[in-house]
Formats: sequence, structure tokens, C-alpha cells
Amino acid sequence: MQETLDRLKSSSGVLAVILTDLDGAILYTASDMDIAPPLVRGMILSFAGYMQQIVTQLDMGKLTELDVETTNGRIMMVRTRGNSLAVLTTRQSNLGIIRIAMGRALKDLSECA
Repeated sequence: MQETLDRLKSSSGVLAVILTDLDGAILYTASDMDIAPPLVRGMILSFAGYMQQIVTQLDMGKLTELDVETTNGRIMMVRTRGNSLAVLTTRQSNLGIIRIAMGRALKDLSECA
């Protein structure tokens, strides 16, 4: 699992990879950002919680993925049964390659569980 997440972080344009359990405890982090990973984690999980409230109010089920496009990059988050995987990227990153790497990481996670 560690190796898969390390490969994801080494993908071109990836600024940070943060894996947490659903309570927010950090299970893996690698970041090139100036902001501390626990702070980034808190902001992303807070935003995801707010988005889940919206999804619930709209009777749309459960939030499984969250993609935010910004002028400088992307924030991608995927929730699995017991974990949340967040990846922050630059605008120049290859979204397809990153999504494939995220899929591998999620597959590894499910096999380790």
C-alpha cells in the first residue's frame, strides 16, 4: 500500500496525497505544499462533510467522489468503505494518469482490508 501511494505522489503534477480513516486520522501523507498536511486534511474533510449535507438534503445518496477545479490546480477526494483519499494537483497534471493511480491505491486498500 505504501508503495502504491508513493507512486501516486511521484506522478507529475501531484502536490500532495493524504489518506485518512473516516474519523480523520492520517494513515499516509506526502506533500510538497507549505501548508501542514493535518491542516489540509481538516479543510478537505470539512468541505466533504458540507458537501455530504448537500447531497443528503437533495436525496442523492452518499458522497463518493469530490473534484474541485481551481485556477491553480485540482483537489480530488474519494471515499471508500473506511478511508478517504485526497490528492492535490497542479493544473498541468495528467488527470487520466492520476485517476488510474488513485484507482490502484483504492484497489490496494480494499485488498488490505
